[in-house]
Amino acid sequence: MADTAGKIDIGRVLSNTFGVIGRNPVVFLGLSLLIVGLPNSVVQLIQGNAAAVTGAFASPTVIITGLLGFFVFLFLSVILQATLIVATLNDLANKEINLGDCVSQAIRKFWPLLGLGLLFGLGIALGFLLLIVPGVILYLMWIVAAPVMMAEDKGIMESFKRSTELTSGSKGMIFLLIIIFVVAAAIIGGIGGAIGVFSVTASVIAATIINTITGALQGAGIASIYVDLRTAKEGTDSGTLADVFS
Repeated sequence: MADTAGKIDIGRVLSNTFGVIGRNPVVFLGLSLLIVGLPNSVVQLIQGNAAAVTGAFASPTVIITGLLGFFVFLFLSVILQATLIVATLNDLANKEINLGDCVSQAIRKFWPLLGLGLLFGLGIALGFLLLIVPGVILYLMWIVAAPVMMAEDKGIMESFKRSTELTSGSKGMIFLLIIIFVVAAAIIGGIGGAIGVFSVTASVIAATIINTITGALQGAGIASIYVDLRTAKEGTDSGTLADVFS
């Protein structure tokens, strides 16, 4: 049954986000560690070692590694978020999470998701150039475009349009949710930064932990927002949303 207000419930989204991760720590934290945390650490170590020897601006190794690292990070981030979206939808529907199936679904949608991500980033960047506020508004409008693409099998522009429809009337609540997640990430980052001052190794370990946690939170959080928007506006239960992956 749809919410009479048609708006998301912040408490429910947070409960679903942390509940999903808590019930499946190996899947969410483990996958985030393997796909984002460790690769970022390897790149950071390579760049740090090269820079220490030749200087950051003088070393072709640093530049090449940085570019390769960017594209690797982009690819892995897309796969991670899509995989965790599928896993979240299945968990909230009380269905068993099959990691192989989740990854397969993500890889199958890689190119559309990449296109979606690039347009998403470009649009928001242009919005931020226009005095910041338009960028924030676009971000709030398009925040569930990736879950829409995964769960409803829509194209890039259709996903943006559908996300805009779902977030209509809930942007203020979503903004508060983003603030909560940003504060949580800042706290985690602050702790990691304090640990990282002791040595390069400690810094890399701290960055790995931070990237792992924030990656899991981002995937589960965005999917939970999507589920709650569908429930609030349309009364769609999470079981129905996960049927597309059956």
